[in-house]
Amino acid sequence: MFKLKNQFKIISFCLFVLLGMLFINNNKKIYAFPAIDLDARRQELEADMIDLRTRLDNVFFDRSIDSETRMRRMVAIENTMNETQDQLFSINRQIIERDRFNQENLNNSNQNNNSRRR
Repeated sequence: MFKLKNQFKIISFCLFVLLGMLFINNNKKIYAFPAIDLDARRQELEADMIDLRTRLDNVFFDRSIDSETRMRRMVAIENTMNETQDQLFSINRQIIERDRFNQENLNNSNQNNNSRRR
């Protein structure tokens, strides 16, 4: 039993050290959605907004349905538009943060290069 406890302690210590080494060596910045291209997602959301506006216009001008049904459909489309607009706002905010981060890194690397030349 004593050997088993020591083995668990050794294994847990090794795993802890390995995990620590991974965190020390991994200094890359990860965005909120690392697998999603933010610019492509923004374009998708903008296309969705255009589609939703078209659908809203079609429902608004469709006189073949009664006004209550038309109103429910318009409210549903408007809710979807609001959700899409919120997502678009979030993506734009992430793009601004990404660009600011990249600009700061560029400025820092330029300052480091200038100080080395002197």
